[in-house]
Amino acid sequence: MAKDYYQVLGVPRNATKEDIKRAYRKLAHIYHPDKAGGNESKFKEINEAYQTLGDDRKRSQYDQFGRVFEGAGPFGQGGFEWGREGSFGGFNFGEDMRSFAEFDFSEVFEDVLGGMGFPGVKRGERSRKGKDIQIDLEIPFEEMIFGGKHEVSLRKLSKCERCGGSGAEDKSKMKLCAKCGGAGKVEKTQRTILGIFSQIGICPDCRGRGETPEALCKDCGGKGTHQTTERIEIFVPAGVNNNELLKVSGKGEASLSGGVPGDLYVKIHVVPSKVHRRQGDDIVMTLTLKLSEAILGAHVEVATPDGKIALKVPEGTESGDILKVRGKGAAHSSGYGRGDLLIEIKVATPKKLSKKAKELVEKLKEEGM
Repeated sequence: MAKDYYQVLGVPRNATKEDIKRAYRKLAHIYHPDKAGGNESKFKEINEAYQTLGDDRKRSQYDQFGRVFEGAGPFGQGGFEWGREGSFGGFNFGEDMRSFAEFDFSEVFEDVLGGMGFPGVKRGERSRKGKDIQIDLEIPFEEMIFGGKHEVSLRKLSKCERCGGSGAEDKSKMKLCAKCGGAGKVEKTQRTILGIFSQIGICPDCRGRGETPEALCKDCGGKGTHQTTERIEIFVPAGVNNNELLKVSGKGEASLSGGVPGDLYVKIHVVPSKVHRRQGDDIVMTLTLKLSEAILGAHVEVATPDGKIALKVPEGTESGDILKVRGKGAAHSSGYGRGDLLIEIKVATPKKLSKKAKELVEKLKEEGM
């Protein structure tokens, strides 16, 4: 049974494109696998629904036929829905498929084979953007609380400095691409078992720019890009979570077709602390007290992420009690204030007692303690 994408996103069937986008962003924020409490299966379902309803052509097909391209394979579970003989999902497939001249099959396969989609990015821009890069960054526990700064060396495809990415030795001397005539796109016709498909794609000679250099750049050979090592500064915000992805815009690979560069994604790995652990925005630790300190109360020195502090232990403290130190936890996601330091008390019971200590305990026993 086909999924009800409107129900998945929680929007009515007459929802506007903006309504659909807002609903998608809200749900994606909640269910993203990298967030606490995220759900990868639910996130994929939400993304699948948005890919269909957020695209006018796909939404039209979905509203008319109940499905577009869904399921595990390129043609869904069981393939497309067949209509009458000689038709395919309501479309007639003859030898001439001119109605599909602008149909980009690469987009379908991109979505099905793991493409997460880029909400707000037009189809033409998607192919022109440079590749995104993801790296892993290990940080100490304390940096998760206070934030920090790192510099990494990254080997990647960058824009050629000599030609500025144009590929030309002289930027002013460019000519119309002979292959596409300046359109930046070429039409490719392919015969399949379903008929003849005409697909519009980026021109391989000019990479979508519509022009080529008269003389090739001596550094990049006309590509406009080359491999370089770049030092990039990464700012880790206070309160970052373990496994959280940080985005550094424009620090991915350069575009091969003159578009914007990709982005750099940094996955944070927090080294566990031997003393502290995180619980939401609070920091939790265990403090072991002597029996006498628990009964009579005490002032003890406690190691916190901010440094050592003097802690007052009230009389009659028991194992399992929680003492709270406000404002000594991790930074709130809102950027204002910090969580608390929660100190879990553990009272140590002595294994061996001296003769005098036993006598004192006997007296306590006589007192009903």
